[in-house]
Amino acid sequence: MAIARKITLLYSGIFTMSLLAISAFLAFNFTVLQQQEARQHLMSNVMEIESFLQRNGGIDTHTLRSIIQDDSSEARVYNITSGELYCTYAEDDAEIFLEDAKNRLKERLEYASEGDGDIELFRQEGLEIEARRVVHEIGMEYILHNEANEEIMLMAKEVVLEDEVYLVETFEVLQMNSGLFQEFIWKLALCDLVGILCSILIAKYISRRILQPVDAIREAAERITIEDLSQRIDISGPDDEMKELSITFNSMINRLEKSFVRQNQFISDASHELRTPISVIQGYANLINRWGKSDPEVLQESIDSILSETEHMSSLIGKLLFLAKGEQNKVLVQKQVMSLTEIVEDLEKEMEVLETKRNLHLEKEQDVQIYADPDLIKQLLWIYLENAMKYTKENGNITLRVWKERGFAFVSVTDDGAGIAEAELDKIFDRFYRVDQSRNKEISGTGLGLSIAKWIVDSLGGEVSVESEVGISTTFTTKFVIYHEK
Repeated sequence: MAIARKITLLYSGIFTMSLLAISAFLAFNFTVLQQQEARQHLMSNVMEIESFLQRNGGIDTHTLRSIIQDDSSEARVYNITSGELYCTYAEDDAEIFLEDAKNRLKERLEYASEGDGDIELFRQEGLEIEARRVVHEIGMEYILHNEANEEIMLMAKEVVLEDEVYLVETFEVLQMNSGLFQEFIWKLALCDLVGILCSILIAKYISRRILQPVDAIREAAERITIEDLSQRIDISGPDDEMKELSITFNSMINRLEKSFVRQNQFISDASHELRTPISVIQGYANLINRWGKSDPEVLQESIDSILSETEHMSSLIGKLLFLAKGEQNKVLVQKQVMSLTEIVEDLEKEMEVLETKRNLHLEKEQDVQIYADPDLIKQLLWIYLENAMKYTKENGNITLRVWKERGFAFVSVTDDGAGIAEAELDKIFDRFYRVDQSRNKEISGTGLGLSIAKWIVDSLGGEVSVESEVGISTTFTTKFVIYHEK
């Protein structure tokens, strides 16, 4: 089932159940309130008739009718002692009680001592008892049904005077089965039906509005191809979950577009970098094929060049594989507590063995500890030192410094080489980028070293900064958080 249909059914179902519950509550309270109102009328009538009998010692039909002023209520008073009956209605027109009501009243009083004997008498009068209960000190309350299925509430009380005993009964036909109640039920049902239809239409409209961003995402996804990543979803509208989904989708497409751009640039740059050594190797191979077989000097020159270009290609491919694994999170990073001071001391010893004809100066603080991968830290510093040696002339100075400050550990490499222009500082970490001054055949390089250095720093949670002045010096500084024992 489609999500839109599920939402429509959910909204309309909840609204329908709520509407039916409210309707049932209203219908129930209609009868309850009607019964409560009738009960108040009947109790008031019984009390007034009782009060009149106690004051005057008797009553007649005219007086009884003047006491019962409510048009919906009727009353009758039976003098048990004399056998006289006084009614507010004409006996010939009475539909509720039979013509021999006097005898029935007398029999009811006689059977009252036998428990529920009066129930049978009510049935003989054509009335069915639904409920009976004592209403405080007022008397007995009955809910009756006659042959016309009309519901009747009857309140009865025995009034004892000095010489006479009276049975006072007041009753009222309730309207719950009458035309008024039926009209109320029909109107309520009509309102429910209209409300349910409206709820279905509104729920359908709401579901479409809610899922509109989803349709936009689907359409945008269908339009997006590798050749066209410029499609975006309109994020105008209310700040809701769908807008957040659209923003997330656009952000994903932005990342994909940048990734494809970098990938295409990477492939283009790699192809360019590999084309040069391959061309050189191919050229020297042709040279050997033509003249090198008989000329030892040409043969040796060709072999040396081929070996050099092969080594360059091997280094380039190795760095490309490292960056590719890094982007796929396949480079194993083994962090541990390590001494940055010990790493730079080891590098100093290795530099002395290399006899680079550059003067290396070491400035260090003892016990500068960080939480990182020692192998990657060493590879990072070697990249900085190799760059410094490439661009620093013989007898030039290279300074390797380690210190700590305000909870951070710092390591820097400074050379007094060619320097980097300020406009190019933001580009030096891009793959295959080499500043103009370095475009020299005498200075080898792939343009990937600083890209690897940046990846290492990011992977270890550090920060790298560069300061340089053309023709004076360049300084690479990396910052890490100092390790503190817990």
